[in-house]
Amino acid sequence: MSNTNTTNNAGEWRLIDGDRILDMAIGDTEFLAELIELFMCTVSDQMCEIGLAIERKQAETLALTAHGFKGTVANYTKGEPYLLLQTLEDDGKSNRLQDASISYAALENEMQELITELNTFMAQVSR
Repeated sequence: MSNTNTTNNAGEWRLIDGDRILDMAIGDTEFLAELIELFMCTVSDQMCEIGLAIERKQAETLALTAHGFKGTVANYTKGEPYLLLQTLEDDGKSNRLQDASISYAALENEMQELITELNTFMAQVSR
């Protein structure tokens, strides 16, 4: 993980917008917990698909997979994980895979950070 401190000095989240996430679930924290749990169950598979597309030099698969996962990630952040997925999607669309492994490694770190923030956020709103 790139940064174990998920909040800045003002107490705001680095990656997520808690109010927007609560709005997405219409303030229903039980429903939100289900959404986040479902998201977390898909992260590993999505990351694996992206990694395999890069490893196998499958540009079209990379573009499609990154695009789909970017849409899901957008529910929780428009920060670095989202931006890295956009970069990977663009790399796949333009068949520029030489730097995709670097972006993927950064994405792995950022996704861990996002998961940490979501878990911490849910622990706070579930009190």
